[in-house]
Amino acid sequence: MSENKNSERPKLMRAVLTVKEKIFLTPHYIRVILEGDEVAVFSAARIGDNNKIIIPGENIPFTLPDLEQVRNLAKGDGPRPLIRTYTMRDIDLENKLMTIDFVAHGEDGPASGWAIHAEAGDQLGVLMKVKEKALFLPADWYLLAGDHTALPVISVILESLPDNAKGKAILEVYSADDILELKKPENVEIIWEFNDHPGETSALTDHFKNLVLPDTGSKFIFAAAESVAINEIQHILRNSEHLQRQEWQAYSYWKYGQPEDASSESKSNTPDHH
Repeated sequence: MSENKNSERPKLMRAVLTVKEKIFLTPHYIRVILEGDEVAVFSAARIGDNNKIIIPGENIPFTLPDLEQVRNLAKGDGPRPLIRTYTMRDIDLENKLMTIDFVAHGEDGPASGWAIHAEAGDQLGVLMKVKEKALFLPADWYLLAGDHTALPVISVILESLPDNAKGKAILEVYSADDILELKKPENVEIIWEFNDHPGETSALTDHFKNLVLPDTGSKFIFAAAESVAINEIQHILRNSEHLQRQEWQAYSYWKYGQPEDASSESKSNTPDHH
C-alpha cells in the first residue's frame, strides 16, 4: 500500500508563458496576464491553487525544472533559478490565458520587482501540481482572513462560495487605495484593515483574539498571512473549545525579513503562495 502511495506523486504541469498584459489594479496590486499555446498544459489546474513561478534573472539560469529538480533546488550550490510561490488567479483555456496577481512591495523582492517592470513579451516559467484538496469546505458560516499576499486566494474562495453563504472576510492591505471590488455572496461581510508596515504588525491577530463564533452550525475558517501573525492565529484556533480541527486552516505565506527560499524550511508544513 505504501509503495503505491509513494508512486502516485502529483503530476507536474509546466510551461514558459509570455506576458500579454500588466494592470495595476491598485497601487500595490498588479495583475499579470500570461499567454501562450502551452496554457493548455494546465488543463487540470484549478483556479486558486498555488504555483511555482520561475523568474528570469541577471546571471541566473532561466530553466524549467522537473519535479525532482524542484525538490532538490534548495540543496544546490551556486546560481539557481529564482522560484517563488503564487496563486493562479484565473485561467482561460479557450483563449490560452493565465492570470497571476502580484503584491508590489518594492524592487528588492525578485517577484515584486519583476512584476513592477514586466512588459508585454517578457517570459515567465510556471509549474503547478495537480491538487485534490478543496480550497474550502462547505459550512454554515465562513471566516476568511489574510494580508495582501492572501488576497488572490481569498478572492477566489469568495467568488466560489454558494450564493447563500454567510460569514465575513478580513483583508489587511497597505491603504484604502488598495481596496478592490470583490465578487462575493450578499451575506458575507468584507472588513478592510490598513497596514503600511506589513510584517512589523498585523491587525488580523486582534480579530482572532476577539473572535465570536456562531453558537450553532458548522464553520470554516481560512487564514493566511505573515508567519508570526499566523503562529498566533493558529494558537488561538487550536485552543478554541468551539472549533473542531477540520473546521480551520491557517497558513504562513511569508516570513518578515526573509525571502521565500531562505525561510522555506521553517514553513515546510504550511503551503506558501502570494
